Amino acid sequence: MIGQLGARTVAGYYPIASELDVLPLLGLLHGVGTDLALPVTPTVRGPLKFRQWSPSDQLMQGRFGIMEPLEERLEVAPDAILVPMLAFNRAGHRLGYGGGYYDMTLRSLRARAKVTAIGVAFDEQETDALNDEAHDEALDWLLTPSKAQRVGE
Repeated sequence: MIGQLGARTVAGYYPIASELDVLPLLGLLHGVGTDLALPVTPTVRGPLKFRQWSPSDQLMQGRFGIMEPLEERLEVAPDAILVPMLAFNRAGHRLGYGGGYYDMTLRSLRARAKVTAIGVAFDEQETDALNDEAHDEALDWLLTPSKAQRVGE
């Protein structure tokens, strides 16, 4: 699915708590020549930044204890972003940790270029009890262990 998107740079995330671990997927993408990045949470509330990353790179603990690329790694603008979700619905609405970082980031990046947002979660995290809010950025794809589905299909 990600290969079909034609993305040159895919931003993943370093999983925390009960998030679905995308590191094996990122390793596969790296193995076929896809450039990778991981997010860096800013110290002042705002959009995430992304730094180049490969599976063999050393990481440092960033804000909120999340592992991120070292400061000397180049900042990049990804074509596709894997977005962790606590809950989601088939309409592409998601629930995150409440900081709004991914919504701000997608809005900022999409103002300059086409960026594909791929929500990632376990199948059991799907619910019908979510509604979108004015600040929410839509997901383009949903990725779970059992399926990859374009939103709206």
